[in-house]
Amino acid sequence: MKRKGFTLIEMLVVIGIIATLMGVTIASVSKFLKSAEKARCQELVANTATAITALYQKEGAWPRALISNSNSEQGLDEKAALPLAKGGYMTLTINSAGNQLSGYDRFGIVSPWALAVVKARGTSASKSTPVPGGGTVQSHTLKYAIDLNGDGVIPGVQVGDETIDIRATAAVWCCGKDGKVEGYAKGLKKDDVYSWTVGQTREVQK
Repeated sequence: MKRKGFTLIEMLVVIGIIATLMGVTIASVSKFLKSAEKARCQELVANTATAITALYQKEGAWPRALISNSNSEQGLDEKAALPLAKGGYMTLTINSAGNQLSGYDRFGIVSPWALAVVKARGTSASKSTPVPGGGTVQSHTLKYAIDLNGDGVIPGVQVGDETIDIRATAAVWCCGKDGKVEGYAKGLKKDDVYSWTVGQTREVQK
């Protein structure tokens, strides 16, 4: 009995089905990875805001380094983040002298995307090292603002090109994978990450 093989059309149909399934699978995996990356960033931002708030509640005052970088482009760089490490509010690596961050944390508190680059590049990484997706290690540094007068509101927080007031002791935010901090309203719809909810904001000025 003569056995028939697959016809060209049948093979093309099978190949087409496999290609479609692979496309769907790749898209699903990509979406899952993006969600996981953002979730890691959200956890970092939330934990950082909690740590800054805990520092204030325990110490009863803001360290000078945190005051200096509040609501600024420098954000939680190596100087501003040092009080969080020294007080044990966050697990960050400090040098033997105890006067600056070291290792992977030497640039301060950065997004998971930037941290991955620092780990991969090792000692050759710098603040100007590009991060895949957009921006540099410096632009992926977490930004923050603190309540300086103790009234429960942080006024005039500059998020991208928007200024907002936030009801919180400490507010922390970070760019998404693209390395750009968008205006608050726009960033909500994109990939930026915030430690506060919309209900904690007021008087968004454009």
